[in-house]
Amino acid sequence: MFRNTFIRFIANILLLILFSALSMWILLSSTSDMYLILSLFAIAVVVYRIIKLYNAAPEKIAYFFNAVENEDSTLHFPENTLHKANAEMHKSLNRINKLIQEAKFRNREQEQYYSLMLEQVATGIVVINESGNVLQANSAAKNLLNYPTFYHIEQLKRIDADLFNTFHRLINGETHQFLKLTYKNNITQLSLRATSFPGHGENLRIISVHDISHELDAKELDSWMKLIRVLTHEIMNSITPITSLSETLLRYYAFSDDSPANINENTIPNTIKGLELINERGNGLIRFVESYRKLTKLSKPILQTIPLKTFIDHLLMLLSHEENFSNINFSVKITPEDLSVEADEAQLSQVFINLIKNAMQAVEKVPEPHIEISARAKEDGRTQISVQDNGAGIPDDVIEQIFIPFFTTKENGSGIGLSLSRQIMKNHGGTIDAHSVSGKTLFVLNL
Repeated sequence: MFRNTFIRFIANILLLILFSALSMWILLSSTSDMYLILSLFAIAVVVYRIIKLYNAAPEKIAYFFNAVENEDSTLHFPENTLHKANAEMHKSLNRINKLIQEAKFRNREQEQYYSLMLEQVATGIVVINESGNVLQANSAAKNLLNYPTFYHIEQLKRIDADLFNTFHRLINGETHQFLKLTYKNNITQLSLRATSFPGHGENLRIISVHDISHELDAKELDSWMKLIRVLTHEIMNSITPITSLSETLLRYYAFSDDSPANINENTIPNTIKGLELINERGNGLIRFVESYRKLTKLSKPILQTIPLKTFIDHLLMLLSHEENFSNINFSVKITPEDLSVEADEAQLSQVFINLIKNAMQAVEKVPEPHIEISARAKEDGRTQISVQDNGAGIPDDVIEQIFIPFFTTKENGSGIGLSLSRQIMKNHGGTIDAHSVSGKTLFVLNL
């Protein structure tokens, strides 16, 4: 019966009243002080027991949560107590403990599931905190990084300093990095992408590691094949007429004892015309080779601060002598107006002159020709510049090839303008892209 907290509490209250009354009687009857001290001591003991009973429930709950925090799943409270309130509390605590155990079990199952799933993924996955500690790394990542036990990015210094620096940049905010990793005479091209997410009170980074060697090899082979086709086409276009004309002229002057030279009044003019054509095609071939040299020997950019508004106004003034310039409506929008970029002014001028000239040619037959040049500062700190015209647009099958060296749809075009522009932008750490639909063509530059 005395296990019932309520009964114990009532009993202690009654004892407190009894000993208080006894102390008062002793005090009033002038009985020995020893009895008074014993009575007060008994009151203190009873008060202590009342306080202990009062704190029993909070202490029990605190004990329960400490056990949960320490992952003690064996805790169990008796439910067959005579005190109904305590019995209900014990049932609730046991039920909560069971739910927590079930949640932990499900979490373990999910962890095992995701771990097994990560192990089956061909892409390497690495989870890293802000301190560089590796919280998770699947087998694909360890194989690609050539590190079977990967716990901290500092370990990567032993393999390759560039690999360590790449991971360090990804932890500190970069989202995409390319890396050529050399290990035991094997070269691997890696593409690494990073994504942030909050976890356990800190910012974590998920880094995916992908081997793109085969993709790059295929891309490089495809680029070489396209370039070889263009080179073969251009060279054959020049060499074939030269060979044909030289054979014709050779027949004019070839003779032997049995066959005299076939020379008459038309031979000299025909010879001159043939030599002129040979000279023209030869010079054309020389110009083609010079264009190739120009494309492959682009100098390193000398960076300087270029105010875009002044820069573009100056270029339009230089192009104002071009045919049909006065018929075209040009608009320039710079946001903010004092926006500037760090670039090589001469090389950037080549890019803009090429794009503006292309746009001018695209709008030659448009009733209301319009070219818009705009620039704006992006949130990521980069500058986006665009050149847009309202011409007929570029067909889908052509726009995929416009950046290939020597590809051109113009009768007298060299085919290096856009490829040279892309190379210049690449050397500046930027990009150039083209988008076209019927009635609009847009070239976008990012610096």
